[in-house]
Amino acid sequence: MKPLIRCLLPLSLLMAMPAHANLTVHPMRTSVDVKKGAQIRIYSQSTQPQYVQASIKRIVNPAGADEQEVEVEPGEAAIAITPGKFALAGGGNRLIRVIPLQPVEKETAYRVYFEGVRGPDGIERAGEAERAQANVGVSLIWGALVNVLPAQPAMAVQVEGNRLRNTGTVRVGITSIADCDGARCIAHDVSRSLYPGSALELPFPVQPGHTLQLRYRLTRDGYREHVQTLAPSAG
Repeated sequence: MKPLIRCLLPLSLLMAMPAHANLTVHPMRTSVDVKKGAQIRIYSQSTQPQYVQASIKRIVNPAGADEQEVEVEPGEAAIAITPGKFALAGGGNRLIRVIPLQPVEKETAYRVYFEGVRGPDGIERAGEAERAQANVGVSLIWGALVNVLPAQPAMAVQVEGNRLRNTGTVRVGITSIADCDGARCIAHDVSRSLYPGSALELPFPVQPGHTLQLRYRLTRDGYREHVQTLAPSAG
């Protein structure tokens, strides 16, 4: 996942100036459920002390064409970040905890942003000394994806015409969809996260009498791949 870049100079000037990341974040993607939180570690890539602030945004229609991020009040979010603001020594690192606050009915996506800010004790913004010396006004904001899993996860998809819809309660990370005529299958690579309630257009027209072979991953299983055969509905 790429960091967001906040530009403070004209684009024509920035194209000739390298941007250096003064923070790195690991992992860039994690998950929590009602019983178990997660951890994110922030590493300093600067020789100078930094002050870092975390913020949370909820992702609306994640992985969809109309995906957007919205601000959430601390009491409305399904997760909390602690600490929300912290000092980071030059070359040091800090462990951040992602704590589940309230259950969700369907898998929900949040993005946790980490940004260098000016601290109350005068600690300079992340890399500000180096940037001032180089006269480059570019700051990097890192965003880690956090998926919140429901207490009762259920994977369910169905074929609706030439579309595949997620009717379950968890995200389905689709890697391949095959059109099968008996034992003969023609696979189509697909890299798409299908969140509950969303749908995608199949990469081929559904043929009468054919079945679909779906290969996918689930958030809770990491890179483990699952295979499921689907029969298009008669309607």
